[in-house]
Amino acid sequence: MLPLVNQASVLVGFRPSWSGPAEPEQNLSAVSPDERRRLRRMISNRESARRSRARKQRHLEELRGQAGRLRSQNHELADRLGGLARRCLLLRQDNDLLRAEASALCRRLADLRREVALRQFHRLVAPPPLGAHHELAWASLIV
Repeated sequence: MLPLVNQASVLVGFRPSWSGPAEPEQNLSAVSPDERRRLRRMISNRESARRSRARKQRHLEELRGQAGRLRSQNHELADRLGGLARRCLLLRQDNDLLRAEASALCRRLADLRREVALRQFHRLVAPPPLGAHHELAWASLIV
């Protein structure tokens, strides 16, 4: 807000738009009290508007700073997301390979179990061996 002295000096040289031709040095006493109040109010309103514009400018600068920070944070998060997506893809590929390997091992195990069962069946239906060394040969097959 302007000091009172400056307001008075503004009032001295002020010429209302509705008045006639301006006199070079208008006297404050020639201005009515209502006119002085109106002029002071106008000066006060201008000062208030100036402060409002300054607040708006500060707020705008804060918003610009915040927007910059958010853009930077968004870029960092997008980079992290891209890295995590690539890692996820690699892990899925590894998981697919492990599942395929596990499936192959399950099939192999099932084949071996069938083979063992078939050998045990043949052993049960086969004629008894002639010598002791045959029993050891058959026992090695069961393992």
